[in-house]
Amino acid sequence: METFVPLYISNICDSSCLMCNLRRNNPNVKRVEANTEIIRRQLKIIKDFENISAVCFLTGERSAPADRLHNLKLIINSIKFAFEIGFKKAFFNIGSLTAGEVRILSQEFNASEKPKLVLSLFQETYDRSAYSKYFGNDKSGSKADYDKRLSTIDIWVEHGFSAIDIGILLGFERPLEDDINALIAHANKFVSASIEVYVSTPRIKGGSVSDDTYKMVLKQIRSALPKAKLILTTRESVSFINDVIDLFDVVSPGSSDICPYSYDEYIPNNVSTSQFIIDEKRLRPSVVLDQINCKNIVHYNKQS
Repeated sequence: METFVPLYISNICDSSCLMCNLRRNNPNVKRVEANTEIIRRQLKIIKDFENISAVCFLTGERSAPADRLHNLKLIINSIKFAFEIGFKKAFFNIGSLTAGEVRILSQEFNASEKPKLVLSLFQETYDRSAYSKYFGNDKSGSKADYDKRLSTIDIWVEHGFSAIDIGILLGFERPLEDDINALIAHANKFVSASIEVYVSTPRIKGGSVSDDTYKMVLKQIRSALPKAKLILTTRESVSFINDVIDLFDVVSPGSSDICPYSYDEYIPNNVSTSQFIIDEKRLRPSVVLDQINCKNIVHYNKQS
């Protein structure tokens, strides 16, 4: 069992996803971007205090070229520092990328670092009409461009990277089966090409997917993708995690707030700065891992 901690370093976003608290037209969000000093302090807490050596960097998705370049450089510097201090793996989720942006990433990381770098990019839904309804059709907003999002994974692999994290968002008012089958087909395309494939299936909070339905979906994906690594989202409660832990390869405890980690018992999940809110007050990642019924967790060494 692997684990990583999500680390949101910015909630500034130019997309208008209906279900996302960080959508650009939400006036209740306090926009924050962490600086290098804060990010490095967070990484040291995750690695040295939480004893977790894999991380997923997340930001909003930017549209303007200058903003995109700024965001990309911030991510690159953060990943480089993570590798410098001994992180074994770094995921990053910053939205769709152009071929030029992937080329920059390819030039910044050497052959030994590339396998440790995972592009996390969920198509959300493979249905174009549902995608347009929930994520917009204004192509000036990057998330609204279905084809650009879908093609990013291929561009990533073409530039010599060998690890991806793809997924769907469960809870749209349409049959789940079509999206599940499309996700399985998409994942198998890369599994057959010897790419390390992670699969994420978060569900919309308050959506139509019940616990029982979610379990059936997870079992179907697990059976269809035995060589892929299924990620259990940080959105779920500890009790639910324990109920389905045997279906997963990766568990990710943490918060969607901006740089929330400290030496305190609890981590913040403020509605004014977080992407989403979970029902339970979340303890520190290492404490959550102690509550999970799994004996062999990689990237996490329990303190003696």
